[in-house]
Parts: sequence; C-alpha cells; structure tokens
Amino acid sequence: MTDFEKIGDWLKKNITKKDLFGMIGAVFLFLGTRLYNILLLPIFTDEGIYIRWAKVAWHDATWRFISLTDGRQPLQTWGTIPFLKLFPNNALLGGRLFSVAMGLFALCGLFALLYRLFGKKTAWIGVLLYIFSPYFLFYDRMALIDSGVNAFFIWIILFSVLLASSLRLDVALLFGMVAGFGLLAKSSVQMFFAVSFFTGFLLIPYGKKPIQKAINYLLLFGISFALSELIYNVQRLSPFMHYITDKNGTFVMTFGEWIKSPFAVLFSNLKTVPYYVFAESGWIVVPFACIALFFLFKKNIRLFLFFVTWLLVPYLGISAMTRVLYPRYIIFFGTLLVILTAYVLGEIKNKRILTVSLSLIIGVFLIFQYPMWTNYQKILFPPVDRGQYIDGVPVGYGIKEIIAYAREKSKEKPVIILAEGNFGLTGDMLDTFLLPTDTRISLQGLWPLTKNDLLAHQKDIGKNYVYVVTAHYLTYPSDWPIHLLQAFYKQNKEAAIQLFELTK
Repeated sequence: MTDFEKIGDWLKKNITKKDLFGMIGAVFLFLGTRLYNILLLPIFTDEGIYIRWAKVAWHDATWRFISLTDGRQPLQTWGTIPFLKLFPNNALLGGRLFSVAMGLFALCGLFALLYRLFGKKTAWIGVLLYIFSPYFLFYDRMALIDSGVNAFFIWIILFSVLLASSLRLDVALLFGMVAGFGLLAKSSVQMFFAVSFFTGFLLIPYGKKPIQKAINYLLLFGISFALSELIYNVQRLSPFMHYITDKNGTFVMTFGEWIKSPFAVLFSNLKTVPYYVFAESGWIVVPFACIALFFLFKKNIRLFLFFVTWLLVPYLGISAMTRVLYPRYIIFFGTLLVILTAYVLGEIKNKRILTVSLSLIIGVFLIFQYPMWTNYQKILFPPVDRGQYIDGVPVGYGIKEIIAYAREKSKEKPVIILAEGNFGLTGDMLDTFLLPTDTRISLQGLWPLTKNDLLAHQKDIGKNYVYVVTAHYLTYPSDWPIHLLQAFYKQNKEAAIQLFELTK
C-alpha cells in the first residue's frame, strides 16, 4: 500500500520552494482567467436545465438523481449544489463555478501527468498552455459537464500510466475510484477507460518475467474496473437509470445500427472532428503537436504508439458512430494537443527559441481569448458554437433582465410568467435567475405554447401581472392576446427573447 513517508521524501527532493510559489501563482492565474467577467456570456439553454436540476436536488433529497430523468449522469448536479449554497442569490455563478473547479482539477492532473512522462519543465509549459488555451477557458466558465469530462480524461490517462508502470494495488484502487466518479459525469468516460486498458500494455516495464507482469496488470486493471462499476451503479438507487441508454442512443449509433449502415456519419465526422478541435484550440498548437509525434517516433516508440492510440481510437470511433456532434463533446482532443505541444516545447534547449515559441502560442491564444472576457459576440468560434452560445435560439440574451423587471413589478402585485418551453427554453433559464425571496413570482413552462394557454390565463389578469416570454420565433399569430414590451435580439437579428404582457 501507499508509503506516505516515501511520498514525503520524494516531495522534499523534487518540489522546491520556487515550485511552491509557482504553483500558487499558477492557481491565481488560472482563477483570474476563469473568474474575470465569468457572467458576461448570457445563459445557455443547457445551463438552465442543469442549474434547475441542482436547485431541485438541493432542496429535495428524493430528487438527487433528477438528471437521470433525462438520461444524464448526476455528478454535475451533485457537484453544483455546494456552489449554490455558497451563492444562493446567483445560481448562474454557482453553476459556472462547478466548471471552474473541474478546470482546476484538470490543471492539477495535467501537471502531474506531464511531470510523470516528461519532467518538470514540460509540466510547467503544459500548465501555461492549459491556462491560456481558448478551448479550456471557455468551457471552464460554463455550467456544463464537459470541463469535468476533460478533467477525468486527464486523470484516467495519468492513473493508467501509473498503474502500468508500478503494478501496485493502491494505484489500482485510486484508478478505480477516479474512473468510477468519471462514469458518473458522462457516458463518454467509458471510452476513455476502455482505451486506457489497451494503452497500459504499452507502458508496462516488462524486463524479466514479462508474462507475469502482463497478468498482474490484467488483474489490477480488473480491480480498477470492478471498483469503477461499483461506484457507477450507485445510480441504481434511482428508477431512472435505464434512461441513460435511451439518451446515448440520441447522440450515438448503437452497434446494430452501425452494422447496418457503417458509413452513415463517418465521412462527415472525419472532417468535422479535426475542424472543431483545431478551431477551438486556436489552430497554433496543431503543427507543434505534429512535430511532437515525429520526435516521439524517433525517441520513444512506446509513447508514440501510446499517444497515437489515444488520438486515433477515439477519433475513428466518434467519427463512425456519433450522430450529434458539438465541439464541447470532443474537448479532450484539445488536451492531447496541449500535451504534445508541451512535450515538443520542453525538448527545446535554446531558451530564446523556447521563449519565442511559447510567446507565439500564448499570443495567438490571447487573440482567441480576449473576446471571452470583453465582448462575447466577437468570440472566434465555428458557426455551430456561435449558433449555440451567441446568435441562435438557445442563447438566453435578456433572460436576466426579464426576471429583474418581473421582480420590480412584483412589488406592486404578484407576477405570473408563462414561458415558451418547459425544458431549457425558456422556463429553466428564467428559473435560474429566480431568487429564494421571489415568492411573488410564479413561473410556468409551456410547450408548445398555444393560444388556448393564453386564454386560460386571462382570468389571472387584474390581481396579477401576467407576462409571456418567448424564444422560438420572431413573430406570433396576430390573434394572440399579447402585447410586446421588449425584444432582446441576438447579434444576427434572426432570433430573440421576447417579453409580452398578456391582455384581455
């Protein structure tokens, strides 16, 4: 088992006071980049859903597995609750701080992984690249699980390396725990765990008794797998666990479907995956990563095969079977690019060349990052992400202002808000900004919103203010009894959140 005295001796020998100050500085730099203007970007549909789940689970323990009703694993729901407790009057901040914490978890894992594989110099370079990468900066500031998935990706690679090289039981147990919690984040973690099993064989120090070492690795990995499954199956406490399979089928083809049509999405995804990853990573790391693979091929064939496997197996698997693909689903490829780029920079002996190269990369990163802190409408994203977070229907531009208006009106008399959409748009996003003190505001999500819904609530006019919030269309039937108060248009003017008052 773990010898803590040996760990202490290792830390004394390898971690200097300079390193400690560097770690503190890196944490402050990370938090500064993540927290500055973290609420600048308007709420996004999925954020509203996940934050509402956390609010429900916080106040009602019987709904701790509420995310499973939509086939989503519960880790984000549970992890968001402590931040909601810290910031009960700012649920969006609480939700986004969960991702900040996951980003810090990823940063720690990346430092440890690079230190283990390539040494301290490369580890520090990797830390800087992670902090300034636009891919990670954006998703570390959104109330989504993808930052957490990326963190578990890093830690799974780290523990697969440690397990293969040490063949220790304590490492296997820790590996199983990490993988188990990762499986409670998102189904894609299953793929990471599976790939880690095969890549582990590449790093076993065979030497004498290679067959015995391979068998030991199999047994230890089996222990890790069993422990991860034990943690994962805590979801069986809920009657909704079976919805995970149904939800996965929405995004990924089943094996039977793939057999019938193996090329249905392959060629499209083969082009889309690298475009998404390169664009959101800022492009600049791509040539450095390619050079790194060449160096690894020359210097360490095992590590070359290790990283090629991590690149190709998920790439081909995702390309062959993924129906619905967004850049945030494949954020872990950005991590692989950072790891490889850090490695090749770490191999540069000339300090001037290293400084110029690192400055060039971070300079390009900052060009991509700057709008995330100052003017989100100018973020350099592929069209698919601009549609989700900036221009399209899912963006909650104006939601906060609508609730603020309703709060002010509720001082006069109760307010009823009829929201177009009872899942995400617009009900859940509006719910995110409701405060515990907003007892005079009631919110009802309706989908689809119809004229009959409006007529049914006309009886409430007089004793209440009744407002209607829409998001899906720019125009609505002229015979609807609604009067437009304000429209919050997206940048392209093709979508808007609209606030109406119900009339008689």
